[in-house]
Amino acid sequence: MKLLKDFIEKQIAAGIYSQAMNDALHLIIENKMNSIALRDCLSKHDLSIEQLKAEAFSVVFQYANACLDDDVLSDEEMKTIGLLKLFFHIEEGDFLKYEKYDEVENILSRQLRKMYADDVIDVNEALQKTKLQELFGLNYDEFLEYVNFIAKESINRGADIKDLDTIM
Repeated sequence: MKLLKDFIEKQIAAGIYSQAMNDALHLIIENKMNSIALRDCLSKHDLSIEQLKAEAFSVVFQYANACLDDDVLSDEEMKTIGLLKLFFHIEEGDFLKYEKYDEVENILSRQLRKMYADDVIDVNEALQKTKLQELFGLNYDEFLEYVNFIAKESINRGADIKDLDTIM
């Protein structure tokens, strides 16, 4: 959680969010990451969680990008992202429901291209793919669309499909 708190403090200092989101982010720093505290916070701004969702997605995307600086999502980072999603009431399928395709695609394309760069997906990379799928709450078919697009690039370079941890 220290990485999250440091990240949030930088985000608040950057002044990129509304006062309502800054107040919600302060709840996380103060270890008040619960639905009642969030509801009370939002009621002070006369907002619902739905009205804060766009900024909540931004927080999750930016935090995920920060976690992926080393190209790996650790179990702890996944747990923290899960807590952020829970806190902001982001449910499975919401990233696509709220049409966050570009942000999802940017992160997935970048990470998958790095994994497929050597035309082989090892066990650790396969686990990372699973974490990426979970991160965005994508079902198998939705995630496979992203994977297959990148995997085809590897096949076009001469990769053997059995080395790519995918089905076409």
